[in-house]
Amino acid sequence: MPNKHLVFSSDKIGEGELGAKVVVGFLNSLSAVSPDLLPKQIIFLNRGVLLSTQNSHIDNTQALQALQNLEKLGVEILSCQTCVDHFGAQVAVGRLTSAPEVLETLLSSHNAISF
Repeated sequence: MPNKHLVFSSDKIGEGELGAKVVVGFLNSLSAVSPDLLPKQIIFLNRGVLLSTQNSHIDNTQALQALQNLEKLGVEILSCQTCVDHFGAQVAVGRLTSAPEVLETLLSSHNAISF
């Protein structure tokens, strides 16, 4: 799998209700791309962790399903531990990560895309 990474720092792409729909659409669409285009990892920071966790802040049922599908395809799902703790959430897909690991990953990445 290529050394590509996606970074989500929000639970939306854009704003409001539309932004919440767009992020789910992107995550679902990722499952349909060619395996050689899939990112190695998806990293969730700040409010982005609300997409990958059990939490009381948003309804993320569709996002969790999309992330589970991506994980089955070999995409590693990482959520910032500090952010998860801040929101009082629990990881539902993937695993916790730390700032040093995220920095090392992104600095060694050939391609990172931020949402």
